[in-house]
Amino acid sequence: MEALRETALVKASQKGNKQAFEELIRIYYPYVSGFLLKMTCDAALTEDLTQESFLKMIQNIDRFHTGGNAGFGTWLITIARNCYIDYYRKFHVVPANIDEFQPDDPHDMAGSVMQKMQYFEVLKAIETLPPEQGLVIRLKYEEDLTLAEIAGHLGIPQKTVKSRIHEGTVKLRKILNITGKEGKS
Repeated sequence: MEALRETALVKASQKGNKQAFEELIRIYYPYVSGFLLKMTCDAALTEDLTQESFLKMIQNIDRFHTGGNAGFGTWLITIARNCYIDYYRKFHVVPANIDEFQPDDPHDMAGSVMQKMQYFEVLKAIETLPPEQGLVIRLKYEEDLTLAEIAGHLGIPQKTVKSRIHEGTVKLRKILNITGKEGKS
């Protein structure tokens, strides 16, 4: 979206212009919904969190500074991310559908069951991490996003993403009792 048009819509929304709010929602709905769908892997939950995100956008539009460093889209994705994190904290949900996991060798039933159990164990371990670390790990390893893509989606520096992945991975190794490359657990 053109920056000047976006700024005009935001300023009009801040003055209570209903049409400007509707236009911002129309423009950003696919962006926010797509982001949340990648996070939740659940269409119904995505719809709920998307609606909650836009409700919070409407309630907090006055807090957005059009002259600031962050763009409106980044601000809105931050709201969506926080809605997801709040939901995750409140309900301690397993962040991925275990039934969608595909084994490497469909003919090896015992191996498939063991692999599915290990996958479930990792998901449970990710659930125990601080949500900020669990989220970046999911984006990196489940969504296969680069550090730059994750940083862009979350509106945080790449160094922060890298640090959260590293700290989360170290914690996961301890939780799962996995020996690292250096031979330490």
